[in-house]
Amino acid sequence: MISNIRDLDDLKTFVFVVQDRSFTQVAARLGVTKAAVAKRIQGLEKLWNTQLFYRNTRKVIPTREADLIFQKVIAVLESVKELENSLTNKDELEGTLRVTCVSSMSQNFISEIIDKFQEENPKITIQLIVTDSLLDLMEESIDIGIRVGMEVPSGLLGTELFKNRISIVASPSYIKAHKPILSPKDLETHNLLYLDLHKVLHFSGTNLSLNDVSRIRNFLSNDAASLVQMGIKGKGVLIRSFWDIEEAVQSGKLIPILGGYPLENFGNVWAVHPNNRTPSRRMMVFRNFLESECSLRFNQ
Repeated sequence: MISNIRDLDDLKTFVFVVQDRSFTQVAARLGVTKAAVAKRIQGLEKLWNTQLFYRNTRKVIPTREADLIFQKVIAVLESVKELENSLTNKDELEGTLRVTCVSSMSQNFISEIIDKFQEENPKITIQLIVTDSLLDLMEESIDIGIRVGMEVPSGLLGTELFKNRISIVASPSYIKAHKPILSPKDLETHNLLYLDLHKVLHFSGTNLSLNDVSRIRNFLSNDAASLVQMGIKGKGVLIRSFWDIEEAVQSGKLIPILGGYPLENFGNVWAVHPNNRTPSRRMMVFRNFLESECSLRFNQ
């Protein structure tokens, strides 16, 4: 669709109208008439055979089709800018990167790494899409997704960031109020706090899985943050990815237990991107930075 465009100014006009919601403001921004802006948008609507905006006397509202096209147009303009920079031998990175991860990753390490990356690359804009849903990276024009899994999903290329180790911990108050937990079988008399997807994991040196010792679970949630808070409050034994409770363990709010019977890793944490899209230089640099920072922090 976008490959049929003959004038990049049409694409820039489209982007500005989506952002400003006004033909008048975009005309002033581009130094052209309002009629010229309208003509460019009409040309795109004819070319793409779809209505892009709802118009009234006060503002212009993008249609759903326009919202879907918007990120793809941004990606095209960013690619053009990167080509221009390479031809003029510009070494400084600039442009936009779209990154996605789950909320617990954002809170615990991704936001911090992004902040550090932008300090070194101040002309890079990063859009962080935080969601516990698995987005289609191609459809959403996302450059990098940080995912947990046993392997890289089909259609994506992945770089392993670190092993997703699963820790067994409890608060000091919980440990003080209960008998010592010396083996996995002892967990049968304790309230266990974990995500259902971890129940298949086995304890090292045994034939027992987490599910085998789960007799009491009075709080179930698909929200990791809620489970962590319940663990810190002393409501049970918490089983979570180590990176999600790292700060609580270091501060003494949670204490590792059953060190002699660790649970197997729940796959790896990966940086993934579509395999049918040529990665931009800024994406490659960010991915390498992410890999390096995660290695320093987690692979020790």
